[in-house]
Amino acid sequence: MAEDFKPHLFVQNIHTAQKYKVPPRNIQARNAIPERDRVQHGNSVLNQLKEVWNKANQESILRKAQNLPTKDGEYVTFKSAKENKLKIESLDANGARLLNVKFDETSFEELATLFIPDEKKEQLISKIEKYADIQKVERFNKELVARIEQILSAGIENLWSSAIEYLPKEEAIWIELWLSGGKQLYEEVQAEFQDVCELFNIQIGEGLLVFPERTVINIKADYEQLGELVKSFGHIAELRKPEELNSFWLDRTVIEREDWINETLDNITFNKTDNFISVLDTGINNAHLLIAPVLDDENKLTADINWGTNDKGGHGTKMAGVAVYGNLNSVFENPAIEINHQLESVKIIAPNGEAEEEKLPFVTQNAINLAIINNADIKRIYCFANTGRNQFEFGRPSTWSATIDNLIFGDDHEDKKVFVISAGNIREEDDYSQYPENNLNLQIESPAQSWNALSVGAFTQKILPNRNTVAGNDELSPFSRTSNAWESNWPIKPDIVFEGGNLIKLDNGDIDFHDDLDVLTTSSNAVINQLTTINATSAATAFASNFIARLRHAYPNAWEETLRGLVVHSASWTPAMKEQFDFDGSQASIVKMLRTYGYGVPNLEKAIECQSNYLTFISEEIIQPYIKEEGKNPATNDVHFYEFPWPKDTLEGLGDVDVTVRITLSYFIEPNPGEKGYSTKYSYQSTALKFAMMPPNDSPENFMLRINNAAREDLKEELEVERLPEDAIERMSNVKWALGAENVFKGSVHSNFWKTSAANAAACNYIAVYPQPSGWWKNLKKKHKYNEKLRYSLIVSIETPENVADIYTMIAQKVNVENLIKV
Repeated sequence: MAEDFKPHLFVQNIHTAQKYKVPPRNIQARNAIPERDRVQHGNSVLNQLKEVWNKANQESILRKAQNLPTKDGEYVTFKSAKENKLKIESLDANGARLLNVKFDETSFEELATLFIPDEKKEQLISKIEKYADIQKVERFNKELVARIEQILSAGIENLWSSAIEYLPKEEAIWIELWLSGGKQLYEEVQAEFQDVCELFNIQIGEGLLVFPERTVINIKADYEQLGELVKSFGHIAELRKPEELNSFWLDRTVIEREDWINETLDNITFNKTDNFISVLDTGINNAHLLIAPVLDDENKLTADINWGTNDKGGHGTKMAGVAVYGNLNSVFENPAIEINHQLESVKIIAPNGEAEEEKLPFVTQNAINLAIINNADIKRIYCFANTGRNQFEFGRPSTWSATIDNLIFGDDHEDKKVFVISAGNIREEDDYSQYPENNLNLQIESPAQSWNALSVGAFTQKILPNRNTVAGNDELSPFSRTSNAWESNWPIKPDIVFEGGNLIKLDNGDIDFHDDLDVLTTSSNAVINQLTTINATSAATAFASNFIARLRHAYPNAWEETLRGLVVHSASWTPAMKEQFDFDGSQASIVKMLRTYGYGVPNLEKAIECQSNYLTFISEEIIQPYIKEEGKNPATNDVHFYEFPWPKDTLEGLGDVDVTVRITLSYFIEPNPGEKGYSTKYSYQSTALKFAMMPPNDSPENFMLRINNAAREDLKEELEVERLPEDAIERMSNVKWALGAENVFKGSVHSNFWKTSAANAAACNYIAVYPQPSGWWKNLKKKHKYNEKLRYSLIVSIETPENVADIYTMIAQKVNVENLIKV
């Protein structure tokens, strides 16, 4: 891990009001405003800025004398003080356009590049002059100016976002040109841009990508031509090396690909660990150069000895490539990485690809048992991308999904499992033509309705600049199924989405596959073709497995419930997802999004670590939901009431600044297959937990009283007390949950967030976890499960805007937490 790695804070046994004291004041933030001599520093910054303007003016005069085009402003780079961050929002104001922000890992300095139009120069100068004016008692613009260490003219290198070694030199190469504006701005400057490119013989590629605040065009230019473009045109935001398309690798000869793979392997560090992805599929061929380092022969197993262990169908080896490396295109371009997990292969599909669906639950169970018997000492992430094509249960558990739920729940607290399942695919061309309506109607396939598994759908970022695709960037993949057709009380599925590829629209209206819209991966026939592609929810499931393996490497001792919870906790919907289905914040709209995308696209950085402005607590605890006392019926039992060591003083000091508080609760239910034919979810699930957060206008005592009244329905009935509605806590609390008060409490992982002022959030560090009064552990007395205990993971995070405060450092020092991070 990096030296400045900020681990999540594991807090244990804090579910009492007296466990921790309120953090003291006077937080010493690493990103505190540097102490400066106002006059000296202000004049220094002002002189640097004027020097940039003078240089720009001289260049403009010279270019005009030569009849060369010149931009109406200047690209400027601002460098922060060491181990500090710039006041970005103040720079990106009053007409200046923020282009990109970078962080120098060597000098620990932040660099922001902006384009400042000529008519806006004086506004920035005025801000600096006010800061430096010793006659003014108030320190105007202190946060902005004091954080600036240096101001420089920005050139090609400042606008280049890819690795510097890919910057063109004498030879022209294709480059992604990111313009600082959406479609409307591009239409306004298109003629100017084309004239500049024609003047300097810069080739413009076909097509363009339009995003809300960026337009992307491919151009072919060398270093000198790029320099002329930067001097002539004032709407460049970034320059990037395009990601190599899959066809680049697939079109290479066998020898070329093998040479490239060997060169890549020379730069990868493979670490032997007990962190394994167990791929339950068609087998994996570990003779492949990219698979051999992570899959030993003794870890290749088969459910039927007559099938052998090698992959004849090809699907398992495709899954393996993504599970190990994630995005192979990126690995080939930047191979200096570490791989900290290994593979296990259990062949569960016959070589002919046929499977008797009624046997699949047994094959799955036997495969997992076989793996554990073969090696009981490793930690596994089960990767499962096989679904029953004719099994549609409208959310009700199937035998297959119940078997998986039971396997995940295990026999005791130490026998839990992480299980990742594909949501199932849309396969017929006629269905693709009705995208996305058919995706909403075609339901998730069994066993992905499993309550305890992480079910994975697919979105896509695969688009081609000069071709029409079925899905737009960041939208639902055409292959992905949803649970919109399910009965409303069943779990939210998929839980999350990863890249699953796209389809192309031909000029005649037909829909077709395209290699560059799939995911690059390893081929089972490495002799003929080392590389191939994979798509749909299979690819997404393999990506999810890779994500969790990297997460487990960071937290090797975290519970399985925590790993699943962190994936969900880090996920969010993209703006394009919301736009695709006209998200308006209504209850119907929220449910539609949840049942289409789950909680969204996971963010690895947030899942793995905190930041100065992003603080995450994790509590792994055991609760006894119910109790049966002698002579009485089973009743609800424990309520865990938390007082988290909140950065209260810091939040209060931020006042009206917007912050986000997010809570995720993850646990595994014990399934009850067959009881009452799954007529309700309560006859299937052993128990259900909920969380609630104390609002800013409440007291811990009143909050606890309400929670107990809501949770102990049996007691209320005995005392003839008026029963509170199920959403009473939320309505009384003034907490406006972004995903609704009750929508997330389906299944066994629940996540919600609240956007509010920092002052409001400061008073909300009391959180309760309590059981719902229904569940077969309580209701089915003949099962004698009413005194069982349940593990759960509670994840709570606070996020503030960047650069406003350090909410992590002091709290991390205060929390008495074991270091679970593997260095």
